[in-house]
Amino acid sequence: AVGWDEQNQKYTGESQPVEWIRIHNLPDFAYFNHSQHHIVGGIQCQECHGPVEEMEIMYQYSSLTMGWCINCHRETEVKVEGNAYYEKIHEELQKKYGVESFTAAQMGGIECGKCHY
Repeated sequence: AVGWDEQNQKYTGESQPVEWIRIHNLPDFAYFNHSQHHIVGGIQCQECHGPVEEMEIMYQYSSLTMGWCINCHRETEVKVEGNAYYEKIHEELQKKYGVESFTAAQMGGIECGKCHY
């Protein structure tokens, strides 16, 4: 971060690393893969972390408990359009469930081993 002199209301030109303070902390026995949710799944950061771009001070927006994750997996439809990763899975689940859309839970997203290993 760029140094700021509060008293004189000007930048000092000195820089120092931003201090990292952990806000979101999962238990050691739980694994969360951001790339699976954000890159592959298309979930936006704000859906879990809230409107961080508007937060003066960062805070934990969602509980991130196991129940919270399971509810999301049960309620959120998987975005398959234009997503090569899900194309084959989508075809198979369409046949199995007879539906156009499906949730993460319907494709195994609430199996214990997905997060606990």
